[in-house]
Amino acid sequence: MSRLRDLHRESRKVAGRHGKAASGLLDSVARNRPVWMVSFAVSQADLSEGLRAAFASTVMLLLGNLLHMPEFSWAAIGAFWTCLADAAGSNRMRFASMSAFALLSTVCGGLTAYASGSNIVAAAVAVFVFSGLGALARIWGSASAQVGILAATACVVMVDRPIHGSFESFRFLALYAAGCLFATALSFTVWRIHPFGSSRAAMRSTYARLADIASDSARLLKRDRAGFQEWASHASRYRGQARAAIETTRKALARVPSAKADRRDTYNNLLLALADSEQIFAYLIAVTDACERGHHRLPNSKRAARALEAFAEVLSRLSRALADQPWEPTWHQRDRLHSLAQQLETALGEKIALRFDVDFSELEPAPIVQDAWWNAAVATLKRGVETLKANASTDSIGARHGARVAVAATIVFITVRLLHLPFGYWATMATLLILQPSIATSWPRSIERAAGSIVGGLLAAAIGLAVHSPVAISLVVFPLVCATMALRPVSYSLFVLFITPTFVLVADFAAPGGAELGYAITRLSNNVFGCVVALLATFLLWPSREPARFNQRLIEAIAANFAYLAESLGRSKRDELELERLRRAAGLASNNAEEVLARLRLEKLDTSSEDRTGSTALALLRRVAGTATRARSFGAGFAANAPLAEWITCVGQSIESGLAGDPQHHPEEVFSKDGLSLLEADAVNQVMLLRRLLREAGRI
Repeated sequence: MSRLRDLHRESRKVAGRHGKAASGLLDSVARNRPVWMVSFAVSQADLSEGLRAAFASTVMLLLGNLLHMPEFSWAAIGAFWTCLADAAGSNRMRFASMSAFALLSTVCGGLTAYASGSNIVAAAVAVFVFSGLGALARIWGSASAQVGILAATACVVMVDRPIHGSFESFRFLALYAAGCLFATALSFTVWRIHPFGSSRAAMRSTYARLADIASDSARLLKRDRAGFQEWASHASRYRGQARAAIETTRKALARVPSAKADRRDTYNNLLLALADSEQIFAYLIAVTDACERGHHRLPNSKRAARALEAFAEVLSRLSRALADQPWEPTWHQRDRLHSLAQQLETALGEKIALRFDVDFSELEPAPIVQDAWWNAAVATLKRGVETLKANASTDSIGARHGARVAVAATIVFITVRLLHLPFGYWATMATLLILQPSIATSWPRSIERAAGSIVGGLLAAAIGLAVHSPVAISLVVFPLVCATMALRPVSYSLFVLFITPTFVLVADFAAPGGAELGYAITRLSNNVFGCVVALLATFLLWPSREPARFNQRLIEAIAANFAYLAESLGRSKRDELELERLRRAAGLASNNAEEVLARLRLEKLDTSSEDRTGSTALALLRRVAGTATRARSFGAGFAANAPLAEWITCVGQSIESGLAGDPQHHPEEVFSKDGLSLLEADAVNQVMLLRRLLREAGRI
């Protein structure tokens, strides 16, 4: 028995080492990925979604094999697309998105197929109308955009399956609708998603992002030569991701219906976890700021790095624990975090408190109160009409995007139809899915799709050499669909990589005996063609470049961060709730400015020659937020400095008016550092450095 325990203990150690190595490798890949790979977040993988879609699609293929009806491949496609159309949120929202997609894709797809059976002109008109409307759906929000573009995709696929009026030609459409309905029924009966599933997943991602801050800070502490640029990159990436994850969690909890929130302890526990995440985030900001300032003069940097690694491990355990159902707060891990915080306090030589006793109930999201479904439908319809009226203009980015997609998709369709290209709908699909409202998002997305298609095509060819029978194809499709759905939130490249062999094999199921390698090569060439047309349309058809609003975002970020710094240094009485609001506003403002700057860079796929002044200014603002959080963490032991706070406010107003092109304020050039604490002197240096940077760049 003791031998078994030793073996078990040793296996856990080995698994832990391998897990840390894998985590480090994935983190390195995410940190050093090329600029065109917009996202790579492994923690966001959703295996449950993947298994549901894989089960729904595979059942349709196996049923088709049992009935000797290859056309059941259309049912598998319908089931898969319906799972893709599932919008996160309440059951009502999910049912609305899935059923709306099933109805729209069947009706519009059927009309497109019928038009295709008439003549090429009618088919082109149908492609133009439905692809344009699918893209226009973006104006009503992300869920509508998801349903709209998938319904348009169904139309451009069905255009290659013309209906000539006979009952037999309608059979594929009936099977497709059956697949959609099967996936919808499966999602709300046998394979129900927990009402707190999306909230729990968002919370899990939040704690994973907090763990990333701690582990990357430890990594930088271990490096003797880590300088301003590396710490600035750390703050921009990891703080921004954590702030975005917390806000996503807040929104996910706000979408929980009151009927579920009132009767579930889970909701209260998740709110507690959200409040804790805010406190941990604030604590880590203060800690990393102290690490950066005193990197070369910490009392014990190695001990601080070890404590941060242990801190990251506890947060990772909390992240994994949040996947359990039911989940309850882990008080033991809370105590462990407190213990590690005390070790960090000693190692850093600075008092930075980790507190979980602050009441932020006013910042908690209120659960939505759902009206009767007919009242909700009427209200949604009214809002939809108002939104459509507001976008009925050539100035509307949504309207221009809809027109651009309609023209590009129609050009691709006519080209592949006139050239008689096999599987031409793959080119039209690529055009639909790549085109985005702005150049900044279309350009990298096309490269991701091309890269994913190339690797996916090679994978499809390799599978095709080994798999030939319909049953084997059905079984191989299961893990491919599972990976496609599970990795969709992780990376668009990975999504395309796995969806490519999936479609190739489903096509082979519908046409047994086909050349798998030929299918893969055809899809690859059509994808490349669709990417080229999408890029040309992006740059030539009413291009929507990133608006020149970075200056305004920078002004907002400076105002929010300086307000947080001034209040933290000059407050005469403690108001933790107000400080928390200011910290959150500062983080969001910095995130917004960084997102605009990132999109501006993506238009050129360049990270070296873009606005260096803006990047440096935002890095300095992250430092400002860190200094403010450190001052706040000192609590009653920190003496308020009203004159310094007033000077910071005055300088901030001067910078803001200068950036706006209307200088009005003329504060003192310098603030005397006599008698200031080291932290206050840091604040003065940061403010003056930011002002000098903007002046030398000619911004103010």
